[in-house]
Amino acid sequence: MENNQNYTELEIIRSQMAQFKEQLDKQKIVNEKLIIKSMKSSMSWIKKFVYIEICSLPLIAIAWLGIKMYANLSWLNYGFLMTVLVIDIFADYRINISALSDADYSRNNLVTTITKLTHMKRLRVIQMMFEIPAIVVWLVWSGIEALTHLPAEAFEFEQNSIYAGIVGGIIGAIGGIVLAYRIFSKMQRSNDEVIRQINELNA
Repeated sequence: MENNQNYTELEIIRSQMAQFKEQLDKQKIVNEKLIIKSMKSSMSWIKKFVYIEICSLPLIAIAWLGIKMYANLSWLNYGFLMTVLVIDIFADYRINISALSDADYSRNNLVTTITKLTHMKRLRVIQMMFEIPAIVVWLVWSGIEALTHLPAEAFEFEQNSIYAGIVGGIIGAIGGIVLAYRIFSKMQRSNDEVIRQINELNA
């Protein structure tokens, strides 16, 4: 009788342990899903930003075409700017969107994902090292062309407009560089956050 009682108690304990393990497994799955969802959310704004860049490219091309005609800038200057913008947006797409897929957020690929995220950060640094000097060169080039191509008999209003445009371009360039650096820093922090979440999940 005592043996049967002990056996029954043992079975109850085993059953309770099995239920407890099942609950832990379910909780672990829920936690993994929440962390993976959080990782995707951390990177989602970067995708939106790149898509906005792509959509805004035709508008920039049209707007700067009008400025080019007004300031008598060369087609070479215009082509240089468009080339830099296209290369920059293409690089943004390759670095920030096509480099990661949904499969990279699965539990089995997270170690590889850390490598990709680290590589992504390094490529962004290289991109910035080429992008900012190219824009500075283009701005200086545009200012010189605008002054050089300004007719001597131009009206005072037209002269003042060109000078104001140059000053505005300098101010805009400084503001643009500051904004670009802030966006760059936020992207890098997003990668760091996802890497931290992956390390927590693996732990």
